[in-house]
Amino acid sequence: MRHQKGKTFIAPSKLFRADKALYFPNLHGVTLASPRDPQDTTAIFEDKVSVVSVFSSTWAERQTATFANEHDNKELHKTLMEGKEIAQQVRINIEDNALKAWLIKVFMPGLRRRIPKHSHGKYFLVRKGITEDIKDKIGLMNSKVGYVYLVDGQCKIRWAGSGQAEPSERESLVRGVSRLMEEWKKRGETKVNRESSSLSGTDSSLDAAEAVVH
Repeated sequence: MRHQKGKTFIAPSKLFRADKALYFPNLHGVTLASPRDPQDTTAIFEDKVSVVSVFSSTWAERQTATFANEHDNKELHKTLMEGKEIAQQVRINIEDNALKAWLIKVFMPGLRRRIPKHSHGKYFLVRKGITEDIKDKIGLMNSKVGYVYLVDGQCKIRWAGSGQAEPSERESLVRGVSRLMEEWKKRGETKVNRESSSLSGTDSSLDAAEAVVH
């Protein structure tokens, strides 16, 4: 903690392969938009490119900000804005202490003022469901440290960072977001082409049937 500020690993320069990547766990908690109605994180991640900040303290949140806030990573926000229909930021505040969780809820009005309204549904307060096994599998090794994950549209972790960001890590995060956005667009084009081919095949079958009748 003294020398590395809790940093437990260096973020990769490239994305994890999709066929080898682990799924981000489905977490359940309230959001700034739904303080009385708990939501699942998976529903937010599906079919999106998500930069996910996970933290359990103000200090850890500030660490995640060095990766993902606009002041420290202007290129990331430029990329997110360009792909705003695809890409998003999600914040997950994990607090298993009942008193601290209550205090966070009390101060939620202040959080709503600080965070843009369109992001209220993407700020989660999670109380339960983070087992030691889950923490181990996704590299959430130190509860005092902030972590940032890049999650694809299939809810798989394709990149991860911890602690305070290095310049090279911010750059690799931006490259990763751009790459996943490209993958998302290609999947969409492939889906459209398949649907078009299927419709063409149906039309051909109808034409053949009409020719036989006539």
